[in-house]
Amino acid sequence: MALQLQCWVPPSPDQIDLRTWNKIIKRQVIEGNTKGAFLTYQQMQQTGIFTPDNFTFPVLLKAASNLSNPRLGLALHAQIAKTPFDNHMLVQTSLLNMYSSIQRTDEARKVFDSMESKDTVAWNSMLDAYVSSGNLDFALKLFRFMPKRDLFSLNIMLSGYANLGNMDSAKAVFDEIPVKNLISWNSMILACGNYGDMEEARRVFDEMPERDVISWNTLLGAYLNNKMSDEVILLFYKMKDEDIIPPDYLTVTTALSACADLGSLEKGREIHIYALEKRLTSSMHVTTSLIDMYAKCGCLESFLIVFCKSQVRDVFCWNALLSGLAIHGYGVIALKVFDEMLQRTKPDDVTFIALLNACSHSGLVKEGQTLFNSMEIKYNVTPKIEHYGCLVDLLGRAGCLEHAYKVIDEMPFRPGKSILGALLGACVNHRDVVIGEKVVKILLQSYGDNGLNDGDYMMVSNLYASCECWHEADRWRAMMNDSGIVKTAGLSSITIGITTDSYVFYSIIIIVAPAYLKRMNSLVKLLDIPIQIQLPRLTNLNSLNGLNHKIAVWNCLMKYKALKNFNFPQTETCELLILDKPIDQIAPVIHEWRFDAMYHDLLNMDGNKYVHEI
Repeated sequence: MALQLQCWVPPSPDQIDLRTWNKIIKRQVIEGNTKGAFLTYQQMQQTGIFTPDNFTFPVLLKAASNLSNPRLGLALHAQIAKTPFDNHMLVQTSLLNMYSSIQRTDEARKVFDSMESKDTVAWNSMLDAYVSSGNLDFALKLFRFMPKRDLFSLNIMLSGYANLGNMDSAKAVFDEIPVKNLISWNSMILACGNYGDMEEARRVFDEMPERDVISWNTLLGAYLNNKMSDEVILLFYKMKDEDIIPPDYLTVTTALSACADLGSLEKGREIHIYALEKRLTSSMHVTTSLIDMYAKCGCLESFLIVFCKSQVRDVFCWNALLSGLAIHGYGVIALKVFDEMLQRTKPDDVTFIALLNACSHSGLVKEGQTLFNSMEIKYNVTPKIEHYGCLVDLLGRAGCLEHAYKVIDEMPFRPGKSILGALLGACVNHRDVVIGEKVVKILLQSYGDNGLNDGDYMMVSNLYASCECWHEADRWRAMMNDSGIVKTAGLSSITIGITTDSYVFYSIIIIVAPAYLKRMNSLVKLLDIPIQIQLPRLTNLNSLNGLNHKIAVWNCLMKYKALKNFNFPQTETCELLILDKPIDQIAPVIHEWRFDAMYHDLLNMDGNKYVHEI
């Protein structure tokens, strides 16, 4: 139908009137055929009989807004200024909305101020223009001067505060709304989510008199953004089991992203099957999320199959494929895929982040540098700070530390902690204390002592330890202790059914006298020291019941050299992951723990993880 309208030519100007022309243009805009609408408008003008009126211009301005084409919108405004309709309220409001859509708030305000009379729609349009551009201060001033406010006015302000995560202001507007609609409730959920108060977001969701798919998707997205991926999975299954409002492509996309974060391949496959059954895999959003999920869960074959079966491949789909190849270290293949991608679509900034990561993980230094240098010249993509970070990581992994430092020193951005951390980690691995100290100097100049976190202190301490500068290593560890910063405890998770529980697990506290630590020559002597058992609180003990006994030792005693050369406090904690044991039997087993069977394995331990079964 859209194609027919685009190619349609009236048999004779006398056989069609202006009202019919307007109907044809409006139908094309409604169907999304905006280019066809403008072609029809040109045909109408070429007749030389009809001129656009106050019904034609609003529809065309809407089409220009959909295209986000500033030049087209400005050309229409110039035409309107030459007609008697430049003071028509509907035309002026449409102009205001057009300028708002292309982020020209000042021009929108000029149109608003030139209006001889303003109805509530015009006030709301100007209010929405300010909110959409993030000018909440101007929006609030306009809101206070509004002669009359309606539900739409309040919802605009509520959505503005929600996008900024200003929960207190959003709550004040929300309470002011006498009769709340779905937009009001959904905006309040978004406000709570962006603020980080997920308990309040869930309470608002549960109190809603009715919900639509946007309500579910808003809460799901809030959980995902707040790193609560397990709650995303639970809520998705709740929505699916209730079978009142069916999940859409955005619901499935969010759930798959949660599976990718958790590394939950089983749940990811289940959601994939659901998407196939509901015919949601035709969405590029779902396809991209499936590729990302399978890649992060380690299923190389699966994410390649998803990509090959996808009928339409946009730049996001290609980027997901390149990122997946990068994760698995297939740098050479990623470069070949990039060549094929160039024949079908244009790369964007994310494309080069994926490619540079692929080169970094595969040791393709020259290829990565060539890509970086060609971004702006050949592909018209301006390098961002993320690209510089990837280049620094690439050079650092390859041991080109001076070159990496030069990149940081000359790049047009202030280096963030992630970039400095990447180079500092490379200095630790390559034992280069000279470049490392330069990086530490930048860290201190940029963030100061108070701006460093536990990871920063440990990285610097490890740098000096790797170069056997034990005094400096001890000094940085002492600085961390004196500042009151405690190393963040690691979390592990157990998935039973659809429930994933995270724990800070049981700890064995080993009492170490400093005098003994200095003359310690082997882990055997350390393990002869009496132990004290401490059982931290668990969030959910019941989920551990009814399984067989297995104990995994996590970060077991660290490494011998690390223990020997650091001034640890009187006690040092070693976290244990307690799995598959009835809870009432765990404590006695731990107290009967004997390290005798572990001596040989601990002395030959190469990594940070040791698993021992009893």
